[in-house]
Amino acid sequence: MAKFILALLLLPLLSSCQNSDYKYTDKETEQFLTEIANHATAEITFVTENEQKPTHDFLLATRYPLSKEKRDEYKAQGHIKNDFDDIPDFATYTFKTYDLVNEKNKKLKFVDNGRAIYLQKSSLGEYNGVLFQNVGIDIKLNEKFEQLKGFILIEFEMPNGMKKEKKVVVNISIHDKLAP
Repeated sequence: MAKFILALLLLPLLSSCQNSDYKYTDKETEQFLTEIANHATAEITFVTENEQKPTHDFLLATRYPLSKEKRDEYKAQGHIKNDFDDIPDFATYTFKTYDLVNEKNKKLKFVDNGRAIYLQKSSLGEYNGVLFQNVGIDIKLNEKFEQLKGFILIEFEMPNGMKKEKKVVVNISIHDKLAP
């Protein structure tokens, strides 16, 4: 019993130390949140694009511009080191609400497939001459779809308490073509 009480007393201390490595200013955090909210979209996966078969899976994809330091690293080396203290590594998200229907007008629900509450880094991409880091969230549904319509209300949150909410309109099809 004493160990249990000790664990309960240490829990707030441990969770407060969890984000002690957060090195980003409020301005950098606000810019990051604005970028990922502004660029958030729903899209099919590469597998779905290739197979064009009904699927349970899609992505909530977004991006943010790389820092000057990371752009310079990319120009010099042709790649960047994947650190675990980059700003997206600290971003968490919560699905506040959603309403999704398939081509049969059937409501679909998220399946808890053990996905992380953090954004997943993917490829780098250049948009209008600016180098971006693509990040996203894999989403699995309880039934397959060929077309999916509706919305997702998502809230992104950072360790310093800053939050940004975004309503992402969903209008995707297994016949969509992903941008190169």
